Amino acid sequence: MPKRSIEQELSYLFSGELTSVFLFCIVYLIYIKPETRFAPSSAIIYFPFFILNLILIQGALYWLNCLKKIQKKQDLETRIVAPIYKFLKVLDYMLMFAYIPIWLMTFRENNTNAMIGIGLWLFAFLELVNYFHYRLSYYTKNRLGLQVIKPLRLLITGKATKPQIAKEIILYNKKYRK
Repeated sequence: MPKRSIEQELSYLFSGELTSVFLFCIVYLIYIKPETRFAPSSAIIYFPFFILNLILIQGALYWLNCLKKIQKKQDLETRIVAPIYKFLKVLDYMLMFAYIPIWLMTFRENNTNAMIGIGLWLFAFLELVNYFHYRLSYYTKNRLGLQVIKPLRLLITGKATKPQIAKEIILYNKKYRK
């Protein structure tokens, strides 16, 4: 399979993140009964679901901005994007930590929902790490799937690379925050 151009890759990343949000919303609406979708007892699922979708939307908007930059269309510059994502990173962590007491208070009510909730929370955590700390996404050779062992090996050996958003924040801190 031929390698995608940068423009195709950015378009793929943008559309993939948005598609994920859309599909997660559909699954949520199908799985949770209408009368309990936003009830306090369902917070164990909808709170990490909200966090995950928020992080995915942040990623989609970031890739859209990168796509516009490549296409030489109206995009946001690093000096604008980096502080926004620096703030979003803090917000994401606050939301991640806010889930812990919610989970502890409600996990005994429904074990299935507790497991789904913690699964969503872990997925959100991996996305957070993937966007702001270490790149965790590496395609297989045929580009049809993602590798699992390679990112783990790179993390363990200390050779993991920074993701693009993290690089922009670092550049911003060096260039504009003297």
